[in-house]
Amino acid sequence: MSNQAHFLNLPSHLINDILSRLPTKTIIQCKSVCKSWLSLLSQSEFTNLHLQRSPPCLIINKFGCHPSELTCFGLVEYEDEPDHHGFRYVAGTTIKPPEGCIESGLSVTMVGSINGLICLTESYHKHDAVNLWNPIMRESITLPVPEGGRSYASTVSYGFGLSSESRKYKVVRIFVELDKNTRWRLKSNCYVYTLGEETELWRRIEQAPFLYNYGTYGVFLNGNLHWLTDDQDSSELISCFNLETELFSPFPAPPELRKNFNLASLGVSGGCLRLYDNNSDDEIVIWVMKEYGIKKLWTKEFVIQKEPVHLIDPSYELVRVLKVFKDGDILLLWRDEFFLSYDCWRQILHQSGVDNDKLIKKADDQMNEDGYAEKSYPCIDVMDYVPSFLSLKNFGIQMVESTN
Repeated sequence: MSNQAHFLNLPSHLINDILSRLPTKTIIQCKSVCKSWLSLLSQSEFTNLHLQRSPPCLIINKFGCHPSELTCFGLVEYEDEPDHHGFRYVAGTTIKPPEGCIESGLSVTMVGSINGLICLTESYHKHDAVNLWNPIMRESITLPVPEGGRSYASTVSYGFGLSSESRKYKVVRIFVELDKNTRWRLKSNCYVYTLGEETELWRRIEQAPFLYNYGTYGVFLNGNLHWLTDDQDSSELISCFNLETELFSPFPAPPELRKNFNLASLGVSGGCLRLYDNNSDDEIVIWVMKEYGIKKLWTKEFVIQKEPVHLIDPSYELVRVLKVFKDGDILLLWRDEFFLSYDCWRQILHQSGVDNDKLIKKADDQMNEDGYAEKSYPCIDVMDYVPSFLSLKNFGIQMVESTN
């Protein structure tokens, strides 16, 4: 009996245990070995086991400003040890976004990622184009066109998350119509799309309180979505939406955060909610909420001086922390153009070599090897991502599209 036959005769739970430890690319190849493996690797038992073991990585969307420039995604794994860290582009994972999310070649933006599913929007469309996408499975669905098309003096914001009890994946859309002259809020409506719901339509649930900055996205943590607000008529700084109850509530903000905080943003790292404040002339302040929902437990985690880096013109930009490494380095994305590294032991901020040698260049080289034309990519969109084999077909959706 051949080794392959011996392996196939093993109990299914042992085969699942073995295959779930393999790299994602290898598992994809295993699906082509035989029909029994394809069936086994398509079952929920394997999907759930693999998701528990799947190492987190970064997914990078690089796009140009001209419609002719290609938008494509790549996966980047990282090492994180107490004495060093590093990056490795995952060869063969160059992925084109769903066709339904791009018209006229314009760029797409990642709203959020949960268990391998990514919510994408095409932000320049007259009517929002929204997709749910699993790049590993090469599957996507195009959400119905919601009410309230984009127009002058209106703002639209999205969030994507998973309800805490019912475990339902939901996309939240906040549409705020403003007076064209005064910019006062005329009305603000909230719509929710639930993946796998029979109607497969957006539900209007209630008026959304507060104003939200154009182009911002809800940050998911603990079954809730969080937005920084932009409402001069309110003292609240953070809005929280419970995905289970579908209700809004104010959320405690850091005690020293000023009302005029145009260059602040929210994020999640290490399982904690963080706020990145770049409103100062001299420093970037990173706040962390060590115990969720308790205002007094917001603490200043890092205060980073800008002076070592020549950022006179672009210093007033949004900044995001992508990763806090065990060796003390912090990887930041400045604006949407380049990476910075901060050495917290030496307290030095510098432009990272990641974008030139360790990450972006490797991604570019691999994209060329994969048959993509070489282009200029001035913009970078980066998000934490956990590869998974969760199929959109499991939610009873008929119109699941295959992507290249």
